[in-house]
Amino acid sequence: MSTSRTTTRHPASGEPDFPTWLAGLTDETLVRLCERRADVATPPPASLSVLASRLRLPASTARALGTLTWPQLLVLSTAAALGADSGPVPIGALAERLGADHDAAAFRAAVDTLRELALLWGDPAHARIVPVTAAAIDAAPVTAPRPGEPVGTRLDAAWNGLSERALGVLTAVARGRTPAGSLGPAASETVRAAAAELVYAGLASTTGTADGEVVVPRAHALDRARHGARASGSSLLDLPWSEPGTGKRNSAGTGSTAGTSSADGIDASGGVAALDLLHRCDALIATLSLHPAATLKAGGVGVRELRRIARAARVGEAELPLLLEVLAAAGLIAVGDTDIGETGFDSVWAPTEAADVWSARDRARRWADLVLAWWSMPRAPWRVGSEVEGGGTVPALGDPVGPPAAGERDRVVRALAGLEPGAAPGDDLVPEVVRWFSPMWFSRAGSRPCTEIIAEARRLGLVVGTTATRAARLLVSGPPAAAAPSLDDLEPILTAALPEPVSEVIVQADLTILAPGPLVPDLAADFDLLADVESAGAATTYRVTETSLRRALDSGRTAAGIRELLARTSVTPVPQSLDYLIEDVARRHGRLRAGAALSFLRCDDPSLVAQVLGSPVVERCALRSVAPTVLISQARPLDLVEALREHGFAPVVEDTSGAVVALTRPVARIRAASPGRAPRVPTRVATPSELRTAIAAMRSADRVRAARGPSGGGYSGEAAIARLHEAAGSGTAVTVSVVDAQGRSTSRLVVPVSVAGGRIEGVEPDSAEAVSLPLHRVISVSDVDPTR
Repeated sequence: MSTSRTTTRHPASGEPDFPTWLAGLTDETLVRLCERRADVATPPPASLSVLASRLRLPASTARALGTLTWPQLLVLSTAAALGADSGPVPIGALAERLGADHDAAAFRAAVDTLRELALLWGDPAHARIVPVTAAAIDAAPVTAPRPGEPVGTRLDAAWNGLSERALGVLTAVARGRTPAGSLGPAASETVRAAAAELVYAGLASTTGTADGEVVVPRAHALDRARHGARASGSSLLDLPWSEPGTGKRNSAGTGSTAGTSSADGIDASGGVAALDLLHRCDALIATLSLHPAATLKAGGVGVRELRRIARAARVGEAELPLLLEVLAAAGLIAVGDTDIGETGFDSVWAPTEAADVWSARDRARRWADLVLAWWSMPRAPWRVGSEVEGGGTVPALGDPVGPPAAGERDRVVRALAGLEPGAAPGDDLVPEVVRWFSPMWFSRAGSRPCTEIIAEARRLGLVVGTTATRAARLLVSGPPAAAAPSLDDLEPILTAALPEPVSEVIVQADLTILAPGPLVPDLAADFDLLADVESAGAATTYRVTETSLRRALDSGRTAAGIRELLARTSVTPVPQSLDYLIEDVARRHGRLRAGAALSFLRCDDPSLVAQVLGSPVVERCALRSVAPTVLISQARPLDLVEALREHGFAPVVEDTSGAVVALTRPVARIRAASPGRAPRVPTRVATPSELRTAIAAMRSADRVRAARGPSGGGYSGEAAIARLHEAAGSGTAVTVSVVDAQGRSTSRLVVPVSVAGGRIEGVEPDSAEAVSLPLHRVISVSDVDPTR
C-alpha cells in the first residue's frame, strides 16, 4: 500500500554493505537482534554471512513486520518512500516527512526498534533498508505521508468542506482491513463521485492495481478518519488516546497505571464480573451432572443441545459456548462415557472428578483456574455458530477452527494493556486500538476478533469497559511467545480484586433476599439451599419459593431453624408474608411418606391418598392401594417423590424407622484421561548465553574465512549471483549453499543452466538430475576443483 517513491529503486544497490554493517555491531546488539527475531537464530547460523542471509529471507522479514506497531510500520514505510532501499536517507528527513520532531520519544522509539530488528540499518544519522524489506512494505496495509498533503489547519479546512457522502466513503475505507477502496466495475456512481471529491480535496489518491482502480486515503486523512482530530503538537506517531508529550508511555507501548484508586476500582469491577462467572459455571456443572451434553457424530455439541443446556442451567445461549469451552479447557468437564444411577451415557460431555475439588476451593483460586484456561485454550468460543467452508457451522467443543486462538487473545488483550486506564477509548474505537499495536495481524483478521475477544475478556473479569485489569496486564507482561503466568502469580491479584464476603442479608417483602456482597461460605451454602439465585455479582439476589423451601426441608432443615437463620442474618425484620409461606410449606411438608416396594406411599389422611389416586401419577408410577392410607409403587422412591411434587404434592422420604431422609440423584462424573487445560508451550528459543556463544562461533568462522582470502573460492551477496551467471554461461559446476525455511543449510553441486525469475535451474553433474533452487535462499557459491 506504500505510495510512490521519491527515488528510483535499484533492488541490489547497497546490498553487500548489509553483512558488513551487521558484522560491525556489538555482540550485545546481535544478541538482542537474535532475541527479537528468534527464527534467524535457530539453528545457530554458521557465520555472520549466514545470519545476514537469513535476515533477508522474505519469510523472516514478514514475521518481523508482523511484530511491528503502527508507528514502527509507518516509519519503515516512509523510509521506503524516501528511497532508503537505494541509498542512505537522513534521519532528519525521515522525521520531517512524518511531521515529528527528530528527538521526539515516539519517533526515536520506533527507529530504535526497527534498528534492533535490522529492518533499518546503516550509520546512526541515516536509515537504509534492504530490498526484500522494501518489497514487503509495498504490500503492507500502510500509507506513508507525501509532500504537500493537507495537514494542520489545511486538513481541518479540507475535512470540514467534505460532503457527508465523501466523509462516509473515507471513513469506511479507513476503518477497513486495508486503507484502500475498490473503484472497480461494481462501484456505484455515488462512490465514484465521493472518491473524486476526496482526490480533489487532496485527502486521497487513486491508483491502478491488478484488480482495478482503488482510492487510497492520504496518511493524515487516514489517521483522522480512524482516530479523530489530534491535539495540537501530536504527530502521526503519537498514541491517539493519550495526551502528547506526557511521557507516560515507553517504547514497548505499555502504559503505567494511571492511579492506584482508578486501578483498584477497575479491578473491583472485574471481581464483580468474576462472581457472576463463577455462579454460572456452578450452575452449568450442576446441570451437566444430571443431564450430560450429547455429542454430534462429527464431534462437538450441536445447537439443539446447547439450547437445552442453556434453558436447564438458566444461562444465556450467547455466553454458553464460552462457559463450556473454559470449563473444558480447565479440565472440569470432559467427553466420555458415564453413568447416572443405572442409566448409562455414551460419548457425552459431563463434569470430571476434578470439578468437585474445584468447587470446594476459594473463589480466587477458582477464578484463576478459569482465567488461565481461557488464556491458553486452543479453541475460540466466539467462532461457534459461524459458517465453515463446505457447509455447516462451527460446533461448541469441536475441533479448533481458524488461526491459533491463544495468539489472537494475546494480541487483543496486549493492545488494551498498552493503554492507560484514563485514556480508554469507546467500544467503537477498540478495533483501532488493536490495529495501532498489531496492524499486520489486523489487516488479515479484521475487527470481529477484536470485539469478540474483548467481550469474552469482560465476562472473565479481565477487561472492564475498554480497560485492562491488573490481571490482564500480568497475562501480557512477558513476550508474546512466553508461557502464561503461574497460579501463584495470578491468585494474589485476583484475591485483591474480589469483594470481601459478608455475613448479613436484607430480607424483603417480595420474598427476595439481598446479599450486599458474596456471603461467607457457611451462609452461602445455607442460602443456596433455602432460596434460588436470581442474579449474582457485587450483590446477590435470592428468591424464596415453595420449591426452594421444600428443598431446605427435604435436607433436614426445620421451619424453626429457617426462621432462626433469617432472623439472625437479616438486618431488617423478616416480612410476615415470608413467615406465612414458611409455615404453610412446613405444614404440608411430609404428610405423604414414601418408601420402597420398590416404593410405598403412606398418609394418615385418606382424602389426600384419594387425591393422589386421582392424579396422573398413578399411571406414571404404577401406584395401587393396599390400604386406605397406604399405596405401593413400582417406581423408585426418588422417582415417586419427584412425580408427586410435579403435580403439587409435598411428600418426603422416610427410612424403616420413619425418620425423614434426603435422597439426591446420582450425578455424572467422567475420569479425564489427560489434563483438560493444554498449557501454552512457549517456543524454544536460545538463551542469551547460548546466543553469545553462537555469535562468538560466527565471528570465529568469519575470521577463518577471511584468513583464507580469495583462494577459498567462496562468493556471497552480489558476487554469488554474478558467479552463478558466469557458471551458467560457461557450463561449469559450482557448489551452492542454501538455507531452507527452518534455517537449515545444505550444499548442492550444480551446473547452472539459467539464473532468472528468482530461481536457479540446472543439473547435478554426477546424476544428471534436474535441480531447481530458490535464489533468495542462496547463502554462498563456491568454485569446484576442476580436476573433480
